[in-house]
Amino acid sequence: MSTIQSNYTGMTIIERLKVTGQFQTFKRTLKKNKEKARQMLESLNLDQKSIEKFLKSKF
Repeated sequence: MSTIQSNYTGMTIIERLKVTGQFQTFKRTLKKNKEKARQMLESLNLDQKSIEKFLKSKF
């Protein structure tokens, strides 16, 4: 696990996506492939409840 990944505590989902350089890719992926977007969020050490809530939001 990288130092960035181990320091996700206290970061929002958007911050996690930005610090890992995935934000723009995630936005594009979410429009085309929700399952792949879910996998991207899982890679950020998010729990399923948080992922579900975020995917339903209009962030």
